[in-house]
Amino acid sequence: MPLILDQQSLEPWLDPDLADREAIRHRVHHLLHDQLTHWPVSTRVNKPVEDDPALIEAQR
Repeated sequence: MPLILDQQSLEPWLDPDLADREAIRHRVHHLLHDQLTHWPVSTRVNKPVEDDPALIEAQR
């Protein structure tokens, strides 16, 4: 399951000294689904040889 963090949570999430679960829960906050925007993209994203901006343009 992917975890999408807000900008302020990135540093604490990567802090190797922050190991206590409760401390992590208080300092790290994930984004809720209604805070995200999503759209279908090209199936070419599954091919490692493909690498251009059109990969993430909205597909219909």
